[in-house]
Amino acid sequence: MDINMKPNHYTTKRFVSAILTILFISQLVFISCKETIPTLGESPVASDATFTFTPTVASANILTFKNASKAFLKKWDFGNGTKLEGNDVNGVFPLKGSYKVTLTIFTNGGSTSSSQTIVIAQDDPTLLDIPVYNFLTGGASKPAGKTWIIDATRAGHFGVGPNPSDPTLGDVPNYYSAGPNEKPGTGLYNDEFTFVLSGFQYIYETNGDVYLNSKYASDFPGSFDNLGDKTAPFTAPKNLSWTISGPDGNQSLTISPGGFIGYYAGTSSYKIVSLSENELVIRAVDTKNPGLAWYQRLIPKGYTPPPPPPPATSTLPIDFEGPKPPFIGFSGSTYDVVANPSATGINTSANVGKYVKGTGANTAGIQTSLTSKIDFSTNTSFTYKVYSPVVGRALFKVETIDGSTPAIEVFANVTQINQWQTLSFDFTGAASNTYNRISLFLDFDNNSGGTFYIDDIKQASIPSTLTLASLTGGSSKTWILKPAAGSFGVGPAKGSDQYYPNGLDLSGARPCLFNDEFIFKMGDVYVYDSKGDVFGEAYLGITPDGCASESALGTNAKAWGSGTHAFTFAPAAGSTPATITVTGTGAFIVLPKAKNGSEYAAGPPATNGSVTYEVLGYTKNGSVETLTLTLETNSGVFWTYVLTNK
Repeated sequence: MDINMKPNHYTTKRFVSAILTILFISQLVFISCKETIPTLGESPVASDATFTFTPTVASANILTFKNASKAFLKKWDFGNGTKLEGNDVNGVFPLKGSYKVTLTIFTNGGSTSSSQTIVIAQDDPTLLDIPVYNFLTGGASKPAGKTWIIDATRAGHFGVGPNPSDPTLGDVPNYYSAGPNEKPGTGLYNDEFTFVLSGFQYIYETNGDVYLNSKYASDFPGSFDNLGDKTAPFTAPKNLSWTISGPDGNQSLTISPGGFIGYYAGTSSYKIVSLSENELVIRAVDTKNPGLAWYQRLIPKGYTPPPPPPPATSTLPIDFEGPKPPFIGFSGSTYDVVANPSATGINTSANVGKYVKGTGANTAGIQTSLTSKIDFSTNTSFTYKVYSPVVGRALFKVETIDGSTPAIEVFANVTQINQWQTLSFDFTGAASNTYNRISLFLDFDNNSGGTFYIDDIKQASIPSTLTLASLTGGSSKTWILKPAAGSFGVGPAKGSDQYYPNGLDLSGARPCLFNDEFIFKMGDVYVYDSKGDVFGEAYLGITPDGCASESALGTNAKAWGSGTHAFTFAPAAGSTPATITVTGTGAFIVLPKAKNGSEYAAGPPATNGSVTYEVLGYTKNGSVETLTLTLETNSGVFWTYVLTNK
């Protein structure tokens, strides 16, 4: 057969011969066998692809095309950029003119095609007056067309995701999504794309350059590295056109050869993810890496999009016990709040966060915006508890929602498997009142997925070691009661104020207590300065309770007024905590009545008595220091004070 006589037709016959050797009881028997592969079916001929067409009742410009063959696949090309499949299909021809309609049929014997030229006598403007055309071109009211640009000022205008898309997320760039104006000077933001309804014209103004994926650099002479990819000189050809094909909800926008839209990834055909009057989102499969799909969001030139709604926010600390904190996942990660899978060890809470890491990238994580900007002036670290199936590095990132300040990233190590562990991330030196978003990444160096549980995300201070020099400042240092909740109280354990005031901030109600100064000087000198007033109680000879002049102290309580005493400091040693002991008649820190082993019910204080305070904690964050002291007055009763440097 001369295949040039009948293009696209073929008949295949194949003969296979084999000799099988079988051994039976020392005898060789040779069997000759010929296997014949059945031939394919008869090749279709051109007459099989003939078709008829008739106008529909709806419009003379809508034609119904039919083919009676038994071919299992029939592909129609209407010559106007529209292509369909099926036995009986409708072709829509809004504009007058001649169109070459081609039908290609496929059977198990091959394929063949036939064509007919149809003539449309008159325009039917009603067929062009449909939302997808009107949104894209401006419709008949804009004969010069509608010009679109990349929506550069809003986050998410450019990005990449998997192909096929994650079924739970849909068509979104969940691998990477650009922040506002993240690609300046690349050639992406100065492009203009004009779609004209008349003649389906596409006018691409590149302003001299375009942005493209690095894999396609050889297609663009003069390309150079620029912000992760390539920029290249390029002027689009004239006489480009556009077509839209496919059913509603799954339509494609295709540019004629030589043209494309914005970022180039090897294709000129784009899925319309969404289209409205003021926004167009398109998706293009990377032809050299079909596992990736690139996204672009466009807006009409001259249109100012509304500011994005404020993101849902979380308030620190985050313990997952109340309303669900609004974390979101990226690179395929998902997030939920679930029951604690192992309420043991350091974490017996009821609910925890569940973070299922996506496999799209090692940077698959979760993030949440914060109600308030982070204050690092006192607490310079973040901690959270993690229950992990693997060991490895964890990353904690703080950033700004608007991308105005570079993010800060800190690593910690997960060292335990399937048990709760506390991770700590030191952000010493980070600016306060700047960052308002946090992102968490686990098993950072791998992208093999995994299910992780997290809990109790909070800020914390970096523990420091109290020394005599830090207590006295090397000469003299003044401490005051920290004006905050939890800085003064009594409870059943060290650091507790459960008995009183149980979480209340007393600094406003007792200003005379919070202005007291406790001064430690080198040479073992301790000075108490009441600043002229005290918080009076009955044991001090003052009733009713409340702020009063220091001169109101009863005769037996005068020694508890302002005065100079001695102190000794014992640094921590091994598991033994540091202690501060003040000595002298009426010597105390913060509260006169609290002493080791008991409390004063009335004055006078013991002559030349001593009170020893255990150092429960000390932190130094920049210029801010915090000193926590505690003592046991009765069995199981602890007073705790939190001081700060003045």
